Amino acid sequence: MAEENRRDLKMIGETSTAGGIFRNIKVTGETVFNGDVDCVKLSHIGELEIKGGLRAEELKITGECDVQGGLAVGAVSGRGELKAESGARIEKIKFTGNIEVSGDCETGTLELNGAFNIPGLLSSERMEVQMFGSCKAAEIGGSNLRVRRSRKSKLLHLFKPGGPIELTADLIEGDTVDLEYTIAEVVRGNRVTIGPGCRIGRVEYRGDYTAHKSASVKESVRQ
Repeated sequence: MAEENRRDLKMIGETSTAGGIFRNIKVTGETVFNGDVDCVKLSHIGELEIKGGLRAEELKITGECDVQGGLAVGAVSGRGELKAESGARIEKIKFTGNIEVSGDCETGTLELNGAFNIPGLLSSERMEVQMFGSCKAAEIGGSNLRVRRSRKSKLLHLFKPGGPIELTADLIEGDTVDLEYTIAEVVRGNRVTIGPGCRIGRVEYRGDYTAHKSASVKESVRQ
């Protein structure tokens, strides 16, 4: 639908409405959409539940956002919690908080300060994660992958109970892979750096490979 034919939507308080096609959506409070939502921009403060899919050029979150259908967004920003229950395709993520995707998550750029749980494949051309909590994925693939434990994570852990602050995956594969506090069966790449706190079953590398003295790597193979 042409943008000039779309309408804006603004809601405040505890509200429920049908899905639809919109231009800009601004919601504050507890909001439920009963159906698919297609919009240019969605901004929300509070708790948002979409009982369907979401397609948007931009999604700005302050609080909790639960999308029960598919999620296809150009850019996601904000802080809080994002849940996608039927997979996600997001061109750019810059987020502080927790991301949970049922299925696969495809991104162009992922900048996350927080934690994630993705039982399928997490693919990202450029991934930069500062872990504040437990991060899990079955497989991670991309071009440039960098994972760090946040220096603030120990302090945060005193106030918010949860799992260990580490990344767990079966397979991590990229061109440049730089990891800390990661547990993985296989890490594969051209340039691989295994930092402190890592426990890796097998490293397969083509170019450069370094491992921190505190890391545990059972096997490393140059291909």
